Amino acid sequence: MLKGKERQIVLDCLYQEMYANEMRKSGFAARSAMIAKTESQLKYENISHAQRIDIYHNFISKKITKYIEQDMRKSNTMYWVNGGPEKRNMRIEEYARYSYARMPINQKVAICNKLGYRYLSN
Repeated sequence: MLKGKERQIVLDCLYQEMYANEMRKSGFAARSAMIAKTESQLKYENISHAQRIDIYHNFISKKITKYIEQDMRKSNTMYWVNGGPEKRNMRIEEYARYSYARMPINQKVAICNKLGYRYLSN
């Protein structure tokens, strides 16, 4: 069972998904926010524990990938002669996804602890 911060993260992810969907339908921000809040809570109660863990795992993978990207942008990594800033950003994003996919679990846990999250594997 997810508790505390992890539960709130899953609810926020569901809320963002529902809000985007409602904004496409109606276009009214206040109405969409109210509907998305109730719909996300209902959806959270109706999905299985494994699906909640999957949503949390997707959130954590995005956070770790973003952490790797920011860490690489601080350095002079991937500055090449014939590449512009857009190409460099594209290469960094690609490398961050690649390094996350091949990263051992203990390193993922260490990064999660550094970011203030708990790593849950699915």
